Amino acid sequence: MSSSALPNRFGTAILVATLLLAGCGGGAKSASPSQLSSNAADYDGQSVSVSGTAKDPQTRTTKRGTMVRYQLCDTACINVWQFGDTNVTDGSKMTVSGFFRQSAGRVRKYSNVLIVGGHRPNS
Repeated sequence: MSSSALPNRFGTAILVATLLLAGCGGGAKSASPSQLSSNAADYDGQSVSVSGTAKDPQTRTTKRGTMVRYQLCDTACINVWQFGDTNVTDGSKMTVSGFFRQSAGRVRKYSNVLIVGGHRPNS
């Protein structure tokens, strides 16, 4: 292999890697609580990043571990189930990323739920 072929192969590898990463979508979509509430079906099953104000956090222990359940609000609110880091205070401004479900829950159904941490539930 000639020394001039090496830069061409390296450049080709960089180009291919860039195109593959661009096709992956770049991770979570950004959305506001009001966007998720009004277009829940469009975001159902998607990874999203949401900013808002926490409202009424409640910590509990489940089979999946310690979680805090709260609402994240702007002009509308969504429900958030956050596993792991349960340091959420009422009125705090925050940005969280997770898996959005239009409907979730086995015994009691909740609408517009962002699941942060843990694993993806089946329901």
